[in-house]
Amino acid sequence: MDEQNQIIQGTPHKSKLWKFFGGLVLIVTLAFSFIFGLNKYQQFAGDIRVSKLADVMDREEKDNNARELADTYGGKTPQETLAMYISAVEKGDYVLASKYFTLSNQKNELDSWDGVTKETLAKYVGTLKQGLTAEGSYSYDNKEFTTRKPILIDYFLYPSGVWKIREI
Repeated sequence: MDEQNQIIQGTPHKSKLWKFFGGLVLIVTLAFSFIFGLNKYQQFAGDIRVSKLADVMDREEKDNNARELADTYGGKTPQETLAMYISAVEKGDYVLASKYFTLSNQKNELDSWDGVTKETLAKYVGTLKQGLTAEGSYSYDNKEFTTRKPILIDYFLYPSGVWKIREI
């Protein structure tokens, strides 16, 4: 009888222990599943944000290319663009002069003419005229041209086939 009592009495303890460990395993499994699911959700949400950003950037690039393609102010060579720019500056047509710059730099170029004196303008034009015959170098893809003397002038070839001044 004692053996039967021990077996009967031991069973509830083992049963409670198994239920406790089973519950603990279930809680740990649920916690890991929740953490894993949350991580996957955050990864998915991040992928969606990256995809939306890529779409916005693609649209912006297409819009920018369309604007550049429509922009025909400039020459067929960097020197021709510089000559057109100098001519507009000498005439005092700073709006036209700014159009020989890349689209992103046109406003800054136009704003830079505020308060320029005739003396400063004459020196600037003289230096620019020296740049017409200055040696320069093309980029490996022939879409950029830079002269460094007597003044740094950086040009960029637009999709429309005209050269624009990026910076002076």
